[in-house]
Amino acid sequence: MSLKNSIVLLGSKNSLENKVESIRAFGIVHFTLKFQGLVINEDYLLRHKIHVVTNFILTNILYYASFTIELFFVKNLRQLLENIAMNICVTACSVKFLVILKLRPSLIEMNEHLKRLDSRPMTDKQKDKLRKEINFCRLTSLMVVVFFLGVNLTHTLAAALSHGTKLGFETWFPYDWSKNAFRYWVSLFMQTIFQLQMGLEDVANDFIGALYLNVLSAHLQIIMERFANIHYDPEKTDEESFQDFIQCLEDHRIIMRLFEIIQRTLSFTIFIQFITSILVFSTTGLIYLRFSPSSTETAAVFIFMVAEIAEIYPSCYYSNKFMEQTDQIVFMLYSSNWMDLSPRFRKHLIIFMQMTQEKKIILAGKQIPISLVTFMSVMKAMYTLLTILNPSE
Repeated sequence: MSLKNSIVLLGSKNSLENKVESIRAFGIVHFTLKFQGLVINEDYLLRHKIHVVTNFILTNILYYASFTIELFFVKNLRQLLENIAMNICVTACSVKFLVILKLRPSLIEMNEHLKRLDSRPMTDKQKDKLRKEINFCRLTSLMVVVFFLGVNLTHTLAAALSHGTKLGFETWFPYDWSKNAFRYWVSLFMQTIFQLQMGLEDVANDFIGALYLNVLSAHLQIIMERFANIHYDPEKTDEESFQDFIQCLEDHRIIMRLFEIIQRTLSFTIFIQFITSILVFSTTGLIYLRFSPSSTETAAVFIFMVAEIAEIYPSCYYSNKFMEQTDQIVFMLYSSNWMDLSPRFRKHLIIFMQMTQEKKIILAGKQIPISLVTFMSVMKAMYTLLTILNPSE
């Protein structure tokens, strides 16, 4: 091999190693979506469509029906509370999954836009920072998957330790599962499989918007730094400098386009989850306060309540973070060396500053701002409803 070819190959290898791929941040979430038959790419084959329809019928319709039918067979208040809580959860999960399914083409579009942002000029420090955010998203996704699966497995463990007296959740079967050990373990196994599948659905339903907001915040920070570095460069013509500014504007436009897509996704799903978390947290907490569950059942109830909080916090946090960063854009622009630039440059800069003064806030149900303040309000509503349902003597 010639020295020239070796240098070319070495340069290509270094270029690949230095490449940033934001889409890697969603790898684990996309993997969970594949279990539902929802593949985020252009090649959506017939087998994928059959998979997603079959999964939705079995998990979100038939299994959901088992909770609804069981409502007519509950024997006491505790069974009623457990059943109502899961009825609400399964309903919310099904609706949110339909929203994600409907927006699948938009998710593909978002990934294409992220590839364009990855190809923009970045310093090594900016690339390292972006890689850290990508790896953080992957680690967080993995932890969420383990946690959500663990929530359901904890209920399975509590049922297994009940000596065949109860299942993990109050669901209906077309036979008496308590008649013998074989029926019991088969029923518990089937229920666990469906619950794990629903847990994987919730990972994407509740966290894909938060992950996209986190990656967008990292890209927005890079663009803001590029704006702040705009200055008079004697080695460039005025037109070349102006084109650099136009490129920053274009990248900012892409960020705002991605934000609009996330807003369409998150606005409805998080609104549903706000209501779901308040109702489920309160009814589940009432089970602990009104009755005397075993230590394993207490752990299952506690983890389930924590899961309801975990389903809303990331979206509120990253929405709040993105809102704060958009508020800093005008300051970053003003901090640049705009006084050394041409009058044409300054004119467009001022127009852009005026256009970016509006806050970028995601509204849940197009009414409620998604922020940390809202998160605390939801937490307060959880506690208030719980005290109403369980008044002091």
